[in-house]
Amino acid sequence: MSTEVKHCVKSSMPDIFKEIKDWNDDMRSWPNLMYGDIYNYLIRSKAVDGETMKNFKSLQSYNYFQSANVDKILHFNATDNKIFMKASVQSSQTVSRLNDAYVMCTGEGAVEQAWCTCMAGLGLSCSHVGALLWKIEYAVRNSMTGVSCTDETAKWNRGTTRNIEPKPLVSIQLKKTKLGENTMGNENVPGLRDTPFYVSKEEFKEAVNASPMLPLFEIKGTIMNKSFKSNPSVRTQESIEQVHGEHNDLSSCAKCVQFLSKYVFLTDSQVVRLQTETTLQSKSLLWKDCRKLRITASSAHKVPVKETTDSTNFIREHLHPKFVGNKFTKHGQQGEIDAKVYLNSNGHQVQEKGICVSQQENWLSASPDGIFDGQTLLEIKCPVPSSSWSTLDQLFESGKYDVGKDENGDIVVKEKGSRGIYLQVQLTMYCTGLKQCKLLVWLGVDEHKYIDILYNETYVNNQVTRLKTFSCKKTSTCLVNEIQDDRLMMSKAFVKFMHI
Repeated sequence: MSTEVKHCVKSSMPDIFKEIKDWNDDMRSWPNLMYGDIYNYLIRSKAVDGETMKNFKSLQSYNYFQSANVDKILHFNATDNKIFMKASVQSSQTVSRLNDAYVMCTGEGAVEQAWCTCMAGLGLSCSHVGALLWKIEYAVRNSMTGVSCTDETAKWNRGTTRNIEPKPLVSIQLKKTKLGENTMGNENVPGLRDTPFYVSKEEFKEAVNASPMLPLFEIKGTIMNKSFKSNPSVRTQESIEQVHGEHNDLSSCAKCVQFLSKYVFLTDSQVVRLQTETTLQSKSLLWKDCRKLRITASSAHKVPVKETTDSTNFIREHLHPKFVGNKFTKHGQQGEIDAKVYLNSNGHQVQEKGICVSQQENWLSASPDGIFDGQTLLEIKCPVPSSSWSTLDQLFESGKYDVGKDENGDIVVKEKGSRGIYLQVQLTMYCTGLKQCKLLVWLGVDEHKYIDILYNETYVNNQVTRLKTFSCKKTSTCLVNEIQDDRLMMSKAFVKFMHI
C-alpha cells in the first residue's frame, strides 16, 4: 500500500473512533456478542450504498482468528450503552504488517459500525473486522467474559497472537482441526510427513468392514463405494518381491546393509562434525532425522525387553512421533537452561553437544545435556513438584522416582527405574566415551542435588547386545521399507550431510 493510499485510508477513520484516547484491557466489560450478531452485521446490515452487505466472504475471517492473527483487544465504554472495541490483526499476505480493526456495538452485542485500516476497511466489513468479532464471540461462548472472568482467563486476551514466521513446506503439516480442539493453545508446529493410515488396500478394506460407516461405503454409484470396490491402479506392496534376507545380524541382509551404508553408517570425522552441527538439538532438523534412524539413549528404556513383545507402537512413535511436548517438558527445558546458567556462574564450564553417535555402533546415539568441566557427562533432570512432595528429599524418600535412598541413606540411581534414567546415562557415556557422569536433579538455585555415577561396563555391554538385536530384527526392516515407500522423508540438511 503506497504512502498516499495509507494516508487516505487513515484520514477516512470515523471521528467517533478518533476521539477515544483511553482504551482499556478488561474482558469483564466486553459485550455479550454472539454468532447471530456477527451474521446480522456482516450479511444482513446495510452497506455504505444502502444495500445489505451480504459479505459472505468475510465469514472466512474465522480462519484469521483460529490462526492466532488477532492481537490483544482493547475497549472503551461510552455513556450511551455503546462499547468500542479495537485490535491489531495480522495481514494474510505478509507477516510484517498489522491492520487496526475497530468495532462499535451495544452491551448486548449488536454491532452498529466497524472500520479497518486495510483497503477493504472502507467498506466497513473486511475480514480483519470479522476476526475481531470472532475473538469476542469465542470469549463469550466459553464464559471468559463478564463477572466470571478471572486473572487466568484474562491472560488469554494477551496471548492469542504469536509470532508467525514463514516456514518451508517440508516443515509444515496441514491438518483439519478436530471438533472441540482448542487451537489457540496449540503451539505445536508439526514436522515431516506422518505415516498414512492405510498402507495396503487390504488394510483399508479391513478397517472399513469393521467400521460403523460400512453402510455408507456400500451405497452404489457413490465415490465412497467406488473407492471401496475398485482395484488399485498400481501394484500393491504385497505383490512387490521382498528381497530382505535373514536378520541374524546387521550384515546378514543385503538390502539392509545397503540402506545402513547410505543412511546410518558414519565415518569418524562425520561423527565429530555431527556433534557440532546439531548443538541446537530439538531445534535442528538434522538432529531429528539422525535420531529417527537410530535407537537413542533417552528412548532405550521403551524398547521391548522380550522379542515376542509387539514393537509396532514403539517403532511407529519413534519414526513418526506425535508427542510434541507438554507443560512438563517445557518445565524441564527451562530448568535445564537455569541450571546451566547457575553452573557457569559458579565457575564451572558446560560444553554444549549435539547428537553423539556411537563410533562402535552407529545405530545407537545420545544427546547429552552437556560436558561438565571437560571430562564428565552432565545430565540434568527437572521433576515437577506435586501435591505429594515439594522437596527433593521427599521425592527421593517416596520411592516413586528413579533417584532414591538405599538402606544407608545414601542417594542412588535405580538401575530399573521407570523413567530409564540409569540406562540413559550409561548409554550416553558409552556414546561419548566418558567414564563418569554428574546427574543434577534440579528444582532451583536453592534446591538441587548432585549424584555421581560411574560407567558400568558390564551393564552397558548387556544392554547394547539386547538393543542391537532389536535394531537388527525389528528396526532396520521398518526403516528400509519406510524410506523405500516414501513414508519417511529426510530433510535437505540430512541429505546434504550424508551426500545422498
